[in-house]
Amino acid sequence: MNDFIQYILYLLQRGICFVVPAVLLCVLVLAAGWGISREKGCRFPWRRAIALLLLISWLGLTLFVTLFRGEPGARQWNFHFFLAWREAWNQFALRAWLNVLLNIALFVPLGTLLPLLARVFRKWYAVLLAGFGSSLAIELVQLATARGMFDVDDLFTNTLGTMVGWSIVMLILSVLERKNGWKVQTLAYLSIPMALILVLAGIFVGYAVKPYGNLQDAPVVTANLKNVRWELEFTPQEEPVTAWVYKVGRLDQAACEQFGTQFAQKAGFSVEDIYYYDDTIWFGNHSSGDFLFVNRLDGTWEYNLGRETIPVFDVHPEEIRSEDVWDALHQLGIEVPEDTQFTIQSPDKNEFFTASAEVKLVPRAEKQWYGTLQCDLHYQDGKTELDQIDYRIVTLLPCREASILSPAQAVQELYDGHSFYGEILEYYQVPQVTVLSCALEWKTDTKGFYQPVYRLELQLQDQGIMTDYVSALK
Repeated sequence: MNDFIQYILYLLQRGICFVVPAVLLCVLVLAAGWGISREKGCRFPWRRAIALLLLISWLGLTLFVTLFRGEPGARQWNFHFFLAWREAWNQFALRAWLNVLLNIALFVPLGTLLPLLARVFRKWYAVLLAGFGSSLAIELVQLATARGMFDVDDLFTNTLGTMVGWSIVMLILSVLERKNGWKVQTLAYLSIPMALILVLAGIFVGYAVKPYGNLQDAPVVTANLKNVRWELEFTPQEEPVTAWVYKVGRLDQAACEQFGTQFAQKAGFSVEDIYYYDDTIWFGNHSSGDFLFVNRLDGTWEYNLGRETIPVFDVHPEEIRSEDVWDALHQLGIEVPEDTQFTIQSPDKNEFFTASAEVKLVPRAEKQWYGTLQCDLHYQDGKTELDQIDYRIVTLLPCREASILSPAQAVQELYDGHSFYGEILEYYQVPQVTVLSCALEWKTDTKGFYQPVYRLELQLQDQGIMTDYVSALK
């Protein structure tokens, strides 16, 4: 919630220079209109005047949010219906759902103000056309100016928001005016917002009763891979398979704060600032340059070391032993599983190296470690500094043994376009793909479970090797 609030505050900060003059202009226009009406002895239409000015203000704010909050980029479009809803379902994070709800809420004022401005907009179809037309115009301008994305989801959510606003204002007007049949009309006006509430409630209840969470990288659309020529370098197993589902300990806010403060004490820096995001708590010290990011979903973390805490090795990275990395981590108060061996690698054999360690999961019904640990090394002036630590090792507790897809079924899912990154193959129109291997791995879901997935190594024609995944749970 905090990152969402910060985003709203950012928009308000950017838009304050427009909001204040707009409010003053509205006040001046109303005063001038009232003065003219008084001189002519006419009754000033306050309701319509205020509605018109509010509508103009809404239009200005909407154009700012959709068109003028960033620099132009590449033209983008999305013609997949409910893509944003499906992405929010996969992530099931507050910010993802707020993105959907904000697109609805953004057009609620339009549906609220139009019936107050003209009686023709008390007809549902007139407001529907106005909401859809306004949203379509904005999307087309976004596409033409490369400021934002043309998104069919926005057309739906914006139009829905318009109808929700219309329902609310018509409900109020029906109660105030109390014309014949107003009680029946009130129920009819309630149908749209109630339907939206029921749909959202159904989504959240459905998620709550699921035995496991959602995989954030799971595909939201089916990739079209019909033109890909597939080859197999192995014969996948077709017999039924089972695999363990594990539970990883999630940290609540208090436990996460305690971990962060204790970590800072062991590492030797003081925490000046703490920021809260959906799944991450950020501990920082701007003076020293120490920054710690803790993931509450699984307890993993990333640490950017400051000037005073950086371990220094007086040798070239290729001369650093696994025991040396161990010692440096222990001096910082970081626990590493036993028998962890670090491998020193560099993409360019120049300044930047990594010391990586992998703790493999051996499927069994007992507590165990699983994940990777990577230390970024920077070599300069005859010394090696440890700049960053990416700790992705979790402690897993066995939950239950579940039936999963066989490797042959997983490969077929890949062929059918149901893999995590199948869209990449579709986008680049890869003509031929060779499946090199298919092996079980585990990924964390949104409820803190570690689900089995199949890791597929793919050889792309003239484009190197790619790693893709397929969900293993049936």
